[in-house]
Amino acid sequence: MVILIAPEELEPEFQALWKLDYLKHLVIDYADNAIYATFEKKEVIIFRFKNYGFINDNRSNTYTVTAGPAGIMIHIKKT
Repeated sequence: MVILIAPEELEPEFQALWKLDYLKHLVIDYADNAIYATFEKKEVIIFRFKNYGFINDNRSNTYTVTAGPAGIMIHIKKT
């Protein structure tokens, strides 16, 4: 499964920072059902799956995250 997240879908306070390429090291946190990034040496939530009615569960999958100016692509693979 592939999920594409446009910069406009990020939490509002991080949309401009995304476009400036200030957000690094994206990871999915399954407990919070969110995507975290590093900004100014702090972990911040930049996207919440629950806002889209999606619950991600890592018991039977792995994922890769790629990011660029167009947004975030998550490739989820069954294990």
